[in-house]
Amino acid sequence: MPKQIRMPKLSDTMEEGTLIAWRKSPGDAIRRGEILADIETDKADMEFESYTEGTIHSFLIEPGACVPVGTLIAVIQLAGETAEQVETEVSGAVSSAPRPAPAPVAGPAPVAMPAPPRAPATLAAQAPPAVAGPRIATPFDLDPDRLRASPRARQLAEERSVDLEEVEGSGPAGAIMVADVLSYVQQLESQAEEPEGIRATPLALRMAPDLGVDLESVKGSGPGGRVTKSDLLTYVKREKSMSAEREAELFRGALKLSQKRRTLIRNMVRSKDEAPHFYLDMDVHTDSLRAVRDRVNEESGTAQPRLTYTHLMIKAAAMALEQFPDVNATYRADESHIALYESINIGVAVDVQDELVAPTVKDCQGKTVFQLAEETNALIQRARMRKLQPQDYADGTFTISNLGMFGVDRFYAIITPPQSCILSVSAMTQRPIVRDGEIVVGSMTTLGLSVDHRVVDGVKAAKFLGELRRLLEHPEELVNHDTGLGS
Repeated sequence: MPKQIRMPKLSDTMEEGTLIAWRKSPGDAIRRGEILADIETDKADMEFESYTEGTIHSFLIEPGACVPVGTLIAVIQLAGETAEQVETEVSGAVSSAPRPAPAPVAGPAPVAMPAPPRAPATLAAQAPPAVAGPRIATPFDLDPDRLRASPRARQLAEERSVDLEEVEGSGPAGAIMVADVLSYVQQLESQAEEPEGIRATPLALRMAPDLGVDLESVKGSGPGGRVTKSDLLTYVKREKSMSAEREAELFRGALKLSQKRRTLIRNMVRSKDEAPHFYLDMDVHTDSLRAVRDRVNEESGTAQPRLTYTHLMIKAAAMALEQFPDVNATYRADESHIALYESINIGVAVDVQDELVAPTVKDCQGKTVFQLAEETNALIQRARMRKLQPQDYADGTFTISNLGMFGVDRFYAIITPPQSCILSVSAMTQRPIVRDGEIVVGSMTTLGLSVDHRVVDGVKAAKFLGELRRLLEHPEELVNHDTGLGS
């Protein structure tokens, strides 16, 4: 039996994947462990290795297609099988394979139109299920393209100039009966006695709210200028067409979202929906931080990685989290408790090719600032080469987002679930500072802390942020911690 290859689950959170490229072609031989395809998951671009060997029979999706995990994407012909046998085995699977997801439409997504109330049905739509034995004709066995109605109801409708499209049937399988026509006429007559009311047929009156249409904006063509069902549907169709034309003029294109971007969007919505955020900020003097960074880089030369402000922020955060382990925690709603993380794993938000990723520096506790710098640089390099693996994103317990290089004065990031805090680092700028009763100019930055109030209260968050500020204003502790360097 041929081997059916399905969209693999390449990460623990992957629900769908986008095929970037096939590495083989139909008719090619493939061995176990060879790369069959490149697939974009919710966390990284990954190589998918074949777990069987044989000959590529067919590919069922094209590059660029996004399909759920488990979807049939390729068929491999095994040794000893003929092409005819393979065709027989997989013809059903091939015919039912899902199509690639359509490209996103520019601008707001079209709103699904509610179904109108049940109108008189056609024979084709309302025909009773087939049963064994001969079928007995009924008075309603009319042309399938005509409305289902009794002959007497049709005659009465013609006599009273009633459009049967406007009448709802109460007979067998929705057929229109004489009583339905009489009821419709009676409702029209009662409307005539209310000159201030909107002139519309009863069916149009019931349909308009479901369609979200103001009947005053619809021109009627029915008896006495009444708005009919046909008028209503024509109006809705025209409005949708005009809306599409307006959107085509308003938007110049669309950007396709990657798997990582869609996952980020879902996580951010989940975070704001579930975690009650509150925000703190503190100004930090950074003259000493700048001086220590420059001195250490000059003294260490090429023996150690050059330190950046981000490296120093990671070290400060790791030391502060060691002192405040309750901040390095997460809320477990299902078990109604707060879980404390064993390790300190700090995610660093990085913008790579217009995509935001946050690879994680693992086990930061006890590591020197140079070790953290080396690991951070390696992660950022892999991110820029689009070589990050799912484990590079996994198990973060705290995140740092630095927009200082873009001149941002102050901001508050959204917490990355299931973490409890995220640190926002703004630009270092020259500001007037009061020192010993005099105004001097000094370098400062503003740290913002977004906090999940379920895990950390205001006092604890303030103390944690205060310790971060203290460490950054006394940076010798950051570079001397477990390094043996002098000040």
